[in-house]
Amino acid sequence: MAPTTNAPPPPASGTPDPGAGVPALARWLALDVIVALYVGATLAVVLLHLDEIPDAGAVAAGHAALLAVYGALRLASLRRPAFRAAFIVYLFGFVLAVFQAMGLIIKHVRADLVASQVMDARLAALDVRLFGSDPTRWFESWLTPFTTLVLEICYSSYFFLPVLLTFVVLGQGRVRRFLSYAAVIIGCFFTTYVGYYLVPAYGPRFHLDYEQPLPLGAVAGTLYATIDQLDFIKLNAFPSGHTAVSLVCLAVLFREDRRLGLLCTPLVMGLILATVALRYHYLIDVVAGVLVAALWIPWGLRAVIRFDCR
Repeated sequence: MAPTTNAPPPPASGTPDPGAGVPALARWLALDVIVALYVGATLAVVLLHLDEIPDAGAVAAGHAALLAVYGALRLASLRRPAFRAAFIVYLFGFVLAVFQAMGLIIKHVRADLVASQVMDARLAALDVRLFGSDPTRWFESWLTPFTTLVLEICYSSYFFLPVLLTFVVLGQGRVRRFLSYAAVIIGCFFTTYVGYYLVPAYGPRFHLDYEQPLPLGAVAGTLYATIDQLDFIKLNAFPSGHTAVSLVCLAVLFREDRRLGLLCTPLVMGLILATVALRYHYLIDVVAGVLVAALWIPWGLRAVIRFDCR
């Protein structure tokens, strides 16, 4: 009789399992490389623009400290599993911290483009050229307090999809697989940050003039104001990070739990619709966000898993 094993079943797709064939976590993973490359590139930008960024030394030191804490927690998680939870929580804070710092860098290094809003003008004109009219006005006739609320709820789900995915994967005890997924999702975040630096744009809600405000009820208005407060930099229109990251999270959810992926699909589709209907993004931003997601799923995921399973 053939011996039995307790190995977990392979994933539904044909992509190799990042939790299998990995002898240890005590070596460089794709997540480590992506984080180090992004922080290194950001430090290079800061050092090249010392005279333009206020307190550039503090900004550089802050990034170095973020990387140092990342490394310390990463190493501690190898020796003591209790530190793994701290490391995983830190990943969320790390992404948020570098997002906020990128906003500061953009506002000073790309000050001319920010002040003139030239990128907003170009994106708005490109929307009209490609789609025949302003897509953010297509939905005005059917926006009501109720439909706006539904769209705001969908749009807000962006903040919870990575958390949901974390519980789904770690709930099965798949730490190594989670770190591979985290590399893809954080890599997707960082790709959009690069886009914000190259094409600093506020988005239609700040750039375009509308005859009618959005029909926000009390709850939708609260969500809208909260999201506005959480948007530290407000120069994150192109590409649409909401679109890119949500599509990547959805693809990974399908890989881990098809039923949950199906349940989340209407939410993500509503989120993408909300990016334009609620005037957060130009439609070309959404197209760019889809392309970023296509870069990381499946190509990025395959590359990450090959690296982590080497």
